[in-house]
Amino acid sequence: DGTITFTGKISDATCEITGGDATSGESTTPDFTVTLPSVSVTALDTDGMRAGDTPFHITLSGANCTDGKVASVYFELAQSTYLDTTTGNLKNSTAKESGGADKVQVGLLDSDKSILNLTTANNSAKTATISGNTARFDYWAQYVATGGASTAGVVNSEVVYSIKYQ
Repeated sequence: DGTITFTGKISDATCEITGGDATSGESTTPDFTVTLPSVSVTALDTDGMRAGDTPFHITLSGANCTDGKVASVYFELAQSTYLDTTTGNLKNSTAKESGGADKVQVGLLDSDKSILNLTTANNSAKTATISGNTARFDYWAQYVATGGASTAGVVNSEVVYSIKYQ
């Protein structure tokens, strides 16, 4: 009864992607670890409490990173195993039985510390224009108490991202 047409574009921007935080340092690949600080359970003793603000960044650079191109960070929700679609945060991948903290997730914030709901973050993704063959995206990560007081233990999670060029 109808036709669906798909259109798209493959960008010629070939930026090198790196990132990191103050603790882990700059990575040499697009994969990196953000190390959140140890916090007391009292900092997360009520549902919705947030603690452990940790800045991190994603940097685009390189001679082939074309000036004038507009880029944005796109969180690949379908590939992000630990996304909690109810809270928009990242679930702890370490089970309580294996020493993981309970009732805690990892929340992301943009550069001005506005909370990112990862189920909708791509709808209002911030953009950066590549200049001097570089662009940088700044974010924050933090612990978020979910469902009551968090318990002591290890917290691990991850999210998959891509760079979109316009």
